[in-house]
Amino acid sequence: MPLNSLESFGNFADIVAVPIAVLGVALIVRQLSLARLESEREHQRRQNEMTLNAYNTIRGDLRETIRRVRHKLKLEDMFDTFSEEHLELIINDKLLRDDVARMLGFLNKFAVGIKYDVFNILLVNDLAGKLFIETYKQFKPYIIWVRKDSDHFYLDYENLVSELQRMQYSPN
Repeated sequence: MPLNSLESFGNFADIVAVPIAVLGVALIVRQLSLARLESEREHQRRQNEMTLNAYNTIRGDLRETIRRVRHKLKLEDMFDTFSEEHLELIINDKLLRDDVARMLGFLNKFAVGIKYDVFNILLVNDLAGKLFIETYKQFKPYIIWVRKDSDHFYLDYENLVSELQRMQYSPN
């Protein structure tokens, strides 16, 4: 085979190899993109499942604790006004204070789960967003009282409530 024809074949092979390499890179990028999308979908599915499971697990205890606290404080529902007398009752009644701390603790744990991307905030908003917001508003005087010991008490819950309010009151 003449040298000139080997050079021509080499040049032709180089010309053909470039588009094949570009096509190969494009296919790899597409495959990586599809794998990332599938991974995100799987994460979303697991996150939704964990949110539903956690909510269903604590829903009964949370609602019972909220009911018991509101009954002891003679608050009809989450929209009743929390007064200075309510705060005094909580401060002076250890069992009531434990129930309030338990109630707010449940809500704060959800907030921490959302903060660390374990739970889905959209699902929490659909399940109990109003409950989270209104309970925070109602018990804010107690939360402020507790924070005299540490500014960090229920901070994740407060941040979650701010985000839920934005979600509920902003146009889609």
